[in-house]
Amino acid sequence: MASTAKDIQASLVHIPFILKSYIQENIKPISAKYSYPNERGINPAFQSLAEVKSRLQLNEKRIFVLRSDFIIATGVKNAYQEYHYHGLEDVIDPALHQYIDWTDRYGHPSLTQPDGKYNGQVYYAGFVCQRRDHLEVFLSSGRFNRSDRVEEGIFPLSEEQTHIIESYLVLNFSKSYGEQDVVFYDTQPGKQDDEDSALFFTDTPFPVVKQYRRYSQESLAKAAACAEAALNYAKARKYIRLNIAPVKPKYSYPGEDNINPAFENIEQVSYPLQHLEKRIWVLRSDFLLATGVKNAYEKEYNYRGIADTFSEASFKFINWDDRYGHPSLTIPEGNYDGSAFYAGYLCQRKGYLQVYLASGRFDRNDLDENQVAILEAYIAAQFQTAYGQQEIVFDYANPDNSYYHTTFFGHGIFSKDNPQRRYDAAKIREILTNIPAKESIKEISQTSHCNIILR
Repeated sequence: MASTAKDIQASLVHIPFILKSYIQENIKPISAKYSYPNERGINPAFQSLAEVKSRLQLNEKRIFVLRSDFIIATGVKNAYQEYHYHGLEDVIDPALHQYIDWTDRYGHPSLTQPDGKYNGQVYYAGFVCQRRDHLEVFLSSGRFNRSDRVEEGIFPLSEEQTHIIESYLVLNFSKSYGEQDVVFYDTQPGKQDDEDSALFFTDTPFPVVKQYRRYSQESLAKAAACAEAALNYAKARKYIRLNIAPVKPKYSYPGEDNINPAFENIEQVSYPLQHLEKRIWVLRSDFLLATGVKNAYEKEYNYRGIADTFSEASFKFINWDDRYGHPSLTIPEGNYDGSAFYAGYLCQRKGYLQVYLASGRFDRNDLDENQVAILEAYIAAQFQTAYGQQEIVFDYANPDNSYYHTTFFGHGIFSKDNPQRRYDAAKIREILTNIPAKESIKEISQTSHCNIILR
């Protein structure tokens, strides 16, 4: 059966977003266990997996790490010459060999050097190798394994955690190295790793009795369903649908009928906002959390969001008479009627993401404390996945009082007595886990979808 556009959207956007949400919420990244002398350079073959556009050659190998900033970094290790492995020499042009520090092993730490935005921690690490009919993942990493590290507060992953993090990697490996089955092999530091490495680097098949996990495209949707159940997103959506009525825009401006030029589904966001960068957002009644940039307030507050977001070459395609406000994110189509549950602005502050609850069109004051908590926790969870795990702070606003816009667009901070609600990961989890059950809401099992069948 041919894939529908909705199926393709789920595969390319929704499933990776849900798996990433689960990983960020349920798995702690770890630091390197130890280091070697002379191990300080960036891997000469460093490449983000997102930049890789061609398959590996037969038996070609890479090291990889899934970093805490969700960059999947790859490179080539300068070791295992005892097995006649010369990966780095083969990959780097001979004319450039003089620039390589051949005393550096260029192991996994060469992909994880900390900087101002990245702390050097890793979720998962190992090697990938292109075999004849599948991609092989060998989970050998002395530095970033979770074995025998209980005294550090580091524990092995559960079966569910393993399947979900590996499914996330499979999705990304398939984009870069071609759609194929992906087979994961575990190993343990010490004697077992030495024996397994001798086979891996000489391209000798592992014994048939060695356990493995084989992932196909069919298993990925099951992993996403498992992750979504654990996150309680479906439970939150059902509560919102049954208990909170969406609202239509209160009014409109002439000539305001275009889609926002910067329209993005939250699941498509791939970069954090810059300091003080702003977005408009709405949680639509079809549960699409949409973001964009508003074309207004330049005269009043010197805000030039659209002009700062797009290059001048794109300006001719923009209707500068359109304000591109919240209705530009809620244009009716198909079964969607243009209504929304909640709306406002975002602004990246130092150490937290500000959610400014101002929307003249979709303002509402009809929700009780419990409805607000569930609605905001559901939204905050997705903002954390898209813009980085940080505190999400919802600030009250009165759109009829100029103080609020003047303060917000002037990069100011509201007075201490202004109502505010703060959500960190623990509070989000507490709220979404304890959504009140009613007769009309059947409890959604957190384990009913988690039987991910691997072959």
